[in-house]
Amino acid sequence: MTKLLQSFAPHVVLLVWAFCHLILWTGVPLLCNTCLPLDSIEAVMWGSQWQWGYDKHPPLSAWAAELFSTAFGDAGIYMLSQLCIITAGLAIYRIARQFFNLTGKQALLAVLLLDTLYFYQFISFEFNVNYLQMPFWAWAWYCGLAAIQNRRISSWIGLGVCVALGALTKYIAVFMLVPLVIAWWRRGELKTALCTPGLYVAGMTSILLILPHLLWMSNNGWITITYAIKRGDFSASPAWWQHVLNPCEFLLLQGAILAPALLLGFLCLRKSKGPACSMPGAVGLALGAFFFLAVISLVTGMAPVAMWAAPMPLALGIWLVPRCRMDQCPRLFAGMIGFMWILFLSAYIIVYGLGPLLQKKPHRVNYPGKEIAHLVETQWKENSGNPLSYIIADEFLGGIVNRYSSSRPAVMIRANLSHSTYLTEASVREKGAIILWLKSKDHNDGRDLPIEVIYPDLPQRFPQLQIQADLVVPWPRKKNGMAGRYGIAIIPPHQKITNHEPHHQYCFTCL
Repeated sequence: MTKLLQSFAPHVVLLVWAFCHLILWTGVPLLCNTCLPLDSIEAVMWGSQWQWGYDKHPPLSAWAAELFSTAFGDAGIYMLSQLCIITAGLAIYRIARQFFNLTGKQALLAVLLLDTLYFYQFISFEFNVNYLQMPFWAWAWYCGLAAIQNRRISSWIGLGVCVALGALTKYIAVFMLVPLVIAWWRRGELKTALCTPGLYVAGMTSILLILPHLLWMSNNGWITITYAIKRGDFSASPAWWQHVLNPCEFLLLQGAILAPALLLGFLCLRKSKGPACSMPGAVGLALGAFFFLAVISLVTGMAPVAMWAAPMPLALGIWLVPRCRMDQCPRLFAGMIGFMWILFLSAYIIVYGLGPLLQKKPHRVNYPGKEIAHLVETQWKENSGNPLSYIIADEFLGGIVNRYSSSRPAVMIRANLSHSTYLTEASVREKGAIILWLKSKDHNDGRDLPIEVIYPDLPQRFPQLQIQADLVVPWPRKKNGMAGRYGIAIIPPHQKITNHEPHHQYCFTCL
């Protein structure tokens, strides 16, 4: 790898880097996994309904997941995560070269440094809203810095588009503006940015693009906002220690994730010679969002989720590479990058590829997704003869049937219509539904979870409900014969809806 860094032009190494991400982090999960992970399954489940929002998030990640899974199957989902990382990395290279005057080699190292981080390797197979944010964060920074230099309205519009698309992925994406504002300030450009009409053009562009989602939210009780508040663990009156513990815990955990890059910077700083190069605005772009979220946690007492920070360290290399003179230590740098690649890939193969042989309870990516979907669909057709339109299940099991069955049924998530704004109870009565739940991961343990325990109100809501024999499905790659036991019930279809329930939704296909 040292020869690769020293002998080839940066754009050639970038091409190799992109190729490695696409091939290895698409191929290895495809070989190790028998089922998509939860977040990816959930995204495909939502995207199959083509709404302007869902119970947890805005719509963009769901649409992307649906498109890529339809076109390329499970490989498309793994590939989508890597495309997000690659696209963001290319923006970081452009930012480093154009606005921080890094050499081609330094800019290349600023991108490659991302491969020392957990976010961009080991967990990157699990496409979710945090990954789709990455290109929008990086290219928003590019457009925002470019707009000050070239004074073109197109750059301001680009900034607005990136902010809007980021917000249509996850609301926390607006935090991308914090590092940008800090960078403007440290570079002496903040006053110019605030006084130019372009900034307000960017704001109007963002508002116009997210307006359909805002209308959808207003028609659906602002459910995504409610989820965001719940996910952040906001408390009406948090204890005083939560205001201190939560931000400290968040920063310490992020510090541990950044530790390989920081360690490499420390080692390069000791080994290299010459003065360190400080780039105005680089540290703000690299770390500003981390500390802003920590301040919010300090003030409110909320508990930030570690994965929220996945897009935040994208510019870490723009700060660390020149500051620690990493370009003077190609062997050390290449050794660390190579070591982290081997470590993350080996850990993945052990945890998920060999997991069924080493662990008693299977991980979600080792579920027999296709087999479950096939058996559920077969059970429905034998009882009704009609295509399966609806399934009542949790996000994961319902998502499995939605992803891997030919009928792609809509999911009533946990039997709660507030989680599934794309359907009504009346439509379920008309077309019928199948109900699925996990009784036990080991069919021999004697556990029996009746439907009244999992979904206690369903027998009253649907008196025609019919309990079926349990499904017993062997776990993939288990040599001990262990199988999962699944409860299954059927709501037979009616001939027609006799009482339409009022329901409001803002549908993608209505625009």
